[in-house]
Amino acid sequence: MHIQTAKRKRLLQKRRRQLNLPFGAQRFLAILEGLEGGFAIGASVIVGLSFENLDRKVLLMSAAIGIMVNGFNNAAVKYSSEHYEDELDGKEKRNSFKYYLMPAAIEFLAYFAISLFALLPLVYIPNLYLAMAVCCLITLVMLFAAGYWRGFLMRMHPLRDGREMMLLGAGIIVVGFATGYLLHL
Repeated sequence: MHIQTAKRKRLLQKRRRQLNLPFGAQRFLAILEGLEGGFAIGASVIVGLSFENLDRKVLLMSAAIGIMVNGFNNAAVKYSSEHYEDELDGKEKRNSFKYYLMPAAIEFLAYFAISLFALLPLVYIPNLYLAMAVCCLITLVMLFAAGYWRGFLMRMHPLRDGREMMLLGAGIIVVGFATGYLLHL
């Protein structure tokens, strides 16, 4: 396996297209990462826990706790991986707050907001199975829209990016379903 040298990596970065993304590239990508994770994980946890015939309040609380802990973990991983990668490359930024902590916090806040949105069908739809189906449908539509938006703004392939994000989210939901089913046996 060939590891890129720092010089080669800088050359590749120079060749990247200069895009005018909302909030700046780093914050924009943090929002999208929070979007992806929040929706898919939220639906996955709900579907997985539904096999236990839990009281709706317990199901909502368990899902919310699992989602928030996972969101914080993702933000912590984002912070540490970007910071340590820059340290290893000898390009550590002087302002840790701006370059490492802010994108991680933005990802967590996006994750938090989106996850709560994913739980709304459980609050308002009395039939649990219908609520889960609506939650999964909303999740997949929103993931497609976010992927399309990302592809459009980055001048890539909006339809491909939308489908890709939606299919990855569907995979996460299937993993939640399969895990809940297997643990229920």
